[in-house]
Amino acid sequence: MYCRAMAYGTAPPVSPPFQRSDQLNRESSSDLAIRHGIRDVPTEWDDRINSDLKATILDEIYPSLWLVGQRSPVHVDPLHKQVLKNRAITIAEDPKLHLVWYYNTVYIKPLPVYLLNHAIWEAHLPEPVGEAPEHRSRYDKYRAALGFLRSYGLLIRHESDFIIAQRANLLPKYVSFQRFQIFIQPFRSCSDDQVSLRYQYGQLRLTRLNWAVRIIKFYRIISRKQTQERLPWNYQEQLWQTSQHIQKYATPLIFVFAVLSLILSSMQVAFAAREATTWDAFVRVSWGFSIAILVFAATLGVLVIAPVLLVVIVHYRSAVRRRTQ
Repeated sequence: MYCRAMAYGTAPPVSPPFQRSDQLNRESSSDLAIRHGIRDVPTEWDDRINSDLKATILDEIYPSLWLVGQRSPVHVDPLHKQVLKNRAITIAEDPKLHLVWYYNTVYIKPLPVYLLNHAIWEAHLPEPVGEAPEHRSRYDKYRAALGFLRSYGLLIRHESDFIIAQRANLLPKYVSFQRFQIFIQPFRSCSDDQVSLRYQYGQLRLTRLNWAVRIIKFYRIISRKQTQERLPWNYQEQLWQTSQHIQKYATPLIFVFAVLSLILSSMQVAFAAREATTWDAFVRVSWGFSIAILVFAATLGVLVIAPVLLVVIVHYRSAVRRRTQ
């Protein structure tokens, strides 16, 4: 049974999207609850599923995500391509880090085994019908589950991806590639309308997300816009020690200091040479060399800043074009 378009109050329940014979986990609900450290009651299952699947911050800043990422569900590199890009696959249990990459690291949340169980979907992840608030809450949970599993369908497209996933402890060892392909196929056909807001985007860059939440938080402070969720100043902190902060910011500060010192020294030489009345040849050389250094420093600054500005402009225009398509 495949995912299909649905709207509140118009679609009958179609949950789970896979047949019972295709489930990959056959444990009882009570055993799965013990495995995940909860009691086998609906409220604790709801809390567990929400904490495992809902990326609250990304859902909240969704209207601004087009500036920092590509709104495309297929913008997810399969695992073998992540390796080709020299990215280390790092387990992250926090759903906000799922499919977020940072330089040579990509964070991926392991697939919760209860999502492989047909009975759990029937009991705790039914596709809700109606527009009552409690139905909307269940609908958000259901959409998050669909989006999360669709992301795994994109991460694991080849048998090599499957092998990498098992080596990285993203999947249970008892699952075979053939059975996984049968199970995951319905989720690959889910549309953006059926998944939660976060999963309408693929992988995202952590450095851009950090800047996005800072800018949005600062804007809310100066505009006095109150929201239910308070944004942090960093989407995910990466610098945990003072020495790391010094290493990160010292290099650009030293570069700026060196350039400014070079400019000031050249200006001093130029003014001193202009006022000198003896040794005309040395005065002319000093004057010319000082002007050359000033031109060199200005050119260096342009060469450093211009590519960065160009990349920002190109990415912004590309984001605007994709948004208007």
